[in-house]
Amino acid sequence: MRRVRHSKSGLFLIELMICILFFSCTAGICIRFFAKSHELSQEARNLYQAQQEASSMAEILEGGTDSLYHRYVYYDKDWKQCEKKDMAYWLEVSEIDAKQKEAETKSAENSDSKKTDLKKIKIAVYSGKEAERAQKDEIYHLNLSIYVPQDNTKHAASTQKEGME
Repeated sequence: MRRVRHSKSGLFLIELMICILFFSCTAGICIRFFAKSHELSQEARNLYQAQQEASSMAEILEGGTDSLYHRYVYYDKDWKQCEKKDMAYWLEVSEIDAKQKEAETKSAENSDSKKTDLKKIKIAVYSGKEAERAQKDEIYHLNLSIYVPQDNTKHAASTQKEGME
């Protein structure tokens, strides 16, 4: 009786293929982890930069908001100020409730006391290429309430004239 001996190389090849499959799956999972960590790191960097830029703008606005209109500041991918055509991020300053503010101003003109005006301002930082698009990708926003005392110079001048007569 003859015994047929099977070659051990076939078993070795199957074992080697299983090991290669296992290591390739593990490598794919590790690459996904590294890619996700890079993405999270970039998002954290952008959030930090957006917070810094919004905070800087808030401090500038605390100095004076007399000429506050819709303002934009554009930044490139490295968060350096640039022209609109080269932007990757932008900061937008806008006044909240402008219509409500106008109504309050008209009603306050009738009052004789010293007026205090509360300006509500939103500073938002967005990412993307188009500042005017309807759907914006907001990174960070900061709402401000700044009190701006207003002198009633017309009323003060009229009372002085009346006192002199």
